[in-house]
Amino acid sequence: MKREYELFLSLRYLRARNKQAFFSVITFISLGGITLGVAALIIVLGVMNGFQKDLREKILGVKPHIEIYDKTYKPFFDYQKTVEIVKSTKGVISATPFVFYPGMIKTVSTTNAVVIWGVDPALQPRICDADTGILLPVSGKKPGIILGRELAARLYAVSGDEITIITPIFKTTPLGMLPKFAKYEVAGTFKSGMYEYDATFAYVYLPDAQQLFEIPGRISGIDVKVKDIYNVKEIARELRGNIDNSLGVYDWMVMNKNLFSALKLEKIVMGIMLTLIILVAVFNVLSSLIMLVMRKKKDIGVLRTLGVPQSGIMKIFIYQGMIIGLVGTFLGAVTGVTASLLLKKYQFIKLSGEIYYIDYIPVELRLLDLGLIVGVSLLLSLLSTIYPAKQAAKMDPVDAVRYE
Repeated sequence: MKREYELFLSLRYLRARNKQAFFSVITFISLGGITLGVAALIIVLGVMNGFQKDLREKILGVKPHIEIYDKTYKPFFDYQKTVEIVKSTKGVISATPFVFYPGMIKTVSTTNAVVIWGVDPALQPRICDADTGILLPVSGKKPGIILGRELAARLYAVSGDEITIITPIFKTTPLGMLPKFAKYEVAGTFKSGMYEYDATFAYVYLPDAQQLFEIPGRISGIDVKVKDIYNVKEIARELRGNIDNSLGVYDWMVMNKNLFSALKLEKIVMGIMLTLIILVAVFNVLSSLIMLVMRKKKDIGVLRTLGVPQSGIMKIFIYQGMIIGLVGTFLGAVTGVTASLLLKKYQFIKLSGEIYYIDYIPVELRLLDLGLIVGVSLLLSLLSTIYPAKQAAKMDPVDAVRYE
């Protein structure tokens, strides 16, 4: 049979009256602590998820899913056969050769370090998802070059400007040893959204790069794009068995392992730290219920004398703690989700691209995380009620009434 008095008494004990106001204050502190902890945990985990997703998308927007290099990192010949083998591998969308070299880039006003990527304009857009605009002019007086937007800003370069690429290749001249250089015309800029890439990358036509770095007929490696980015390990394993043993196959998870491992660890640590906020609030619930049990000895004795069983007494105090937990968790979830959605939509917190990989705080809410946070909060709230509820149920009704 339902005992509605249990819930009624729980709600009544939550309200303060006169000298009992102290208990109401503790109740509100406990409620606020749970709300704050749940909201903070939702926001922080949403931001950490957003960072991981945004970084992954931006990195894979510029870099390939799989890269194939010579194991000695030297340029290699006869790459056409390897490209065809890679293209025929199940799960591979496309494969394209590239040349990759560091150098310096010089304009009339300044000089900056640069990483030169020699690519095939017809194939590279199939590798990169980013709006790179890699359609280089193949005719004209000078070869074309596409600069990262931040790099172009540093160089004060715009489309049509002439720039000079200085290579690490030195030549003997009447003036001594001088680095080899070549003139290029800025054909445009690209923006990947990753400051590190936008500030250092520049793309040129593959034959121009081979000529500039004196590796005719050779390439630095092969970029590979796959259908499922989470299936790269299986595809990489198959490629290793099909191509020459002198070539190494490296997937995006391996190439960015340190970065994503650090983000994952930081997410775990922040989750633990913020869960402690909820735990502190739960201890407030525990302490408030213990004090309430001590103060309500007479009430408990009267209820027991009237025939209320021990289970009924336990439910009164369990309900009280769970009400605090439910309300606090609900308010925290609403606050956290609302704040996360506003942050995601309006991006009102900006970051410095020179320090961070991205220039705003991304947010991604996951139902699994929300369910886990709410579940942990409610579980801790329930556990906090067990001890005081048991203590109240074990009270001898005669002793409880006698000393009041």
